Amino acid sequence: MLTYENFVAILLGSIERTMLNVAYTQELLDTHALGRSLSITCLPEGIEDDRGPQEPPLRAVITFRWSPEFTVFSLRGDNSLDDIERLVDERLNQAQSGPSLDVEVTYTVPLTSEQQRDISLLPSLAHLIQEIHETLTPAGNVVRVHTEISFVVGRAPRVQSVTAHQIWSVDEALYDVELLSDTFDEMCAELHDLLEALADHFLTSKVPERGPGSNGDNLPADRRYLKPPTA
Repeated sequence: MLTYENFVAILLGSIERTMLNVAYTQELLDTHALGRSLSITCLPEGIEDDRGPQEPPLRAVITFRWSPEFTVFSLRGDNSLDDIERLVDERLNQAQSGPSLDVEVTYTVPLTSEQQRDISLLPSLAHLIQEIHETLTPAGNVVRVHTEISFVVGRAPRVQSVTAHQIWSVDEALYDVELLSDTFDEMCAELHDLLEALADHFLTSKVPERGPGSNGDNLPADRRYLKPPTA
């Protein structure tokens, strides 16, 4: 089984070959369970992260979690009989063909003021996102659209966010460098194409709305948004 370092290196190689526009990455380590996670935020071509307090309005984020069992299994194999290895085997046996890992790609789309106020527009918006995806990959991995709505006493409901999710399951590829590379190449190519298609629809005719006094030229010189540690 490939190690975490091999896994990440292959993913980064696919990202470079696809020429994805990476804004920043975040790598976390669970100091209690020793699990690891990585997220990579990508933007459409030509769009730069303005380092504002809010995330870019249109973005795609690649995320996965590498469990501590994967680390043990990748480094020590299945020959050991100690308690930790037996726990690993019990959990891995729950999968059909050895260990399995899911890589999720989440797309966040910008919303107009009308789309934030009018909940009835959500079905058509979700259908539009799925249609855009289907034009790129008719027989590809389906996209699930999620929405977040806030309800405040005395106010009308408001749509906070609309996101589209894809799951890429990595099973046998955890043992094969070429197979994993092909899987990531396909994932990154689809991410690139879908992100650009979403940008064409949601960004070309939409000027970001700014409130009074929010002109970036008037911001204090020391205003900075410190990104999470990069991997």
